[in-house]
Amino acid sequence: MHNLPVELQLQVASFLDTSTSLFQFTHDRSLWLTLISRMSHVLPRSLSDSETATLSTLQLERLIKTAMHVEQVWLLPRKDTFLIKERCDSDDIENSIPRVRYLAFVSDHHLLSLGSEGKINLWKINNVFAPFAAELFVTYASSTWYPCAYHLNTAGSVLAIALTHVELVAARVLTVSLDNSGSSESGPPVLVTRGEFSIFPPQVIRAIDADLELALLSNTALSFEVVNWRTKAQATVALRANDPGDLVSQWNGITAMRICGPYILVFRMHTVEAYPLPSHLSSGVGERSDILPQLTFRFPHTMTYRRVSLTKTTCINDDESEIYGLSALANDLFHGIFLFYVELTVRPLSSLSVSPLGVRPMAIASPQFIAAPLPEDLPPPLVPPVPFGAVHDARTFVSAWALGDYGKRGIWVARSRTSMIRTVVAFTNPRDC
Repeated sequence: MHNLPVELQLQVASFLDTSTSLFQFTHDRSLWLTLISRMSHVLPRSLSDSETATLSTLQLERLIKTAMHVEQVWLLPRKDTFLIKERCDSDDIENSIPRVRYLAFVSDHHLLSLGSEGKINLWKINNVFAPFAAELFVTYASSTWYPCAYHLNTAGSVLAIALTHVELVAARVLTVSLDNSGSSESGPPVLVTRGEFSIFPPQVIRAIDADLELALLSNTALSFEVVNWRTKAQATVALRANDPGDLVSQWNGITAMRICGPYILVFRMHTVEAYPLPSHLSSGVGERSDILPQLTFRFPHTMTYRRVSLTKTTCINDDESEIYGLSALANDLFHGIFLFYVELTVRPLSSLSVSPLGVRPMAIASPQFIAAPLPEDLPPPLVPPVPFGAVHDARTFVSAWALGDYGKRGIWVARSRTSMIRTVVAFTNPRDC
């Protein structure tokens, strides 16, 4: 029966109530392991043998059912409201509408919302098949401290949230435990202040790392800061200078940052750069006998990415190599939505590469993938995959976009220049990122 197509196996499984043998068959661990190997395209990421070995038969079954459910409903229109259900009555319409600055799933079973008005909500989703029945797990509100960044530690047990003071003079980091083993007698989970440090305009917190207790702050076009919120130790890192006479890159501001092992990955409007992480700031950063070089990848002059959405970082670290990878979803105002894969190699030889995975043109053809005229006897250049479809959405504005943790799914919000109605577009990327 294992040789049957997946669809037929699931059809057979639908008759469980009428057959004891079939009931026993669906509790056979080998069935669900076979289904996982055959249905890897619906899983957010591929699972290794060591990962599946730790899962029970019931957990494997739930994993497959959940993945199939998400795959079936992901591209369907959404009609339910969940976060913002009411608006405040005020003459100041601009400031009376609650705004969600960050919205993300954390630890697979929690939904985090960081509001522009200083509101933090964390929902716990007990049933993925009924997400709108989620319970409020943690809530926090302040008129003087506004949330700006978050990070889940490697173990998935602690969520850290960074806040900045309304007067931009200080930053604070709160943490909450997501461990479900605690008893109800200990009371509901709360956000605990773990550290506070001074900031100075125009510093902006771009990222935090809950494991290393580090905050990354963009400073100016010349440098950025790395701060340990527990010890208050900090370091200033000089940014790579623009090429002399390059008018396009005179403003090459930071859009996102991420710690990848011994490096800090910096996404800028025209470049992606990697800088060695100062080792004295955290006990989690080991001393190195070698000196790591700065690395740079430059986009074409006509491309400008003002914000990027990043996936989780993957890592290959063994005796022979140390490689970090992640996907990035970015938007260029004049050219469209772009999906990239960024690979940072530490060993055996330090290098940084950015590869295009797909593009959804929004206005004009992208010069990113246009080569110089070729001789007639040469084949045309390969066109990168287009996971978002091949339709050109002429003269479209994209106001927001986000990529899932593993790069398989994402969304963007857009409207045409002739309409104020915004459209939410969901997509599934067919290839692994």
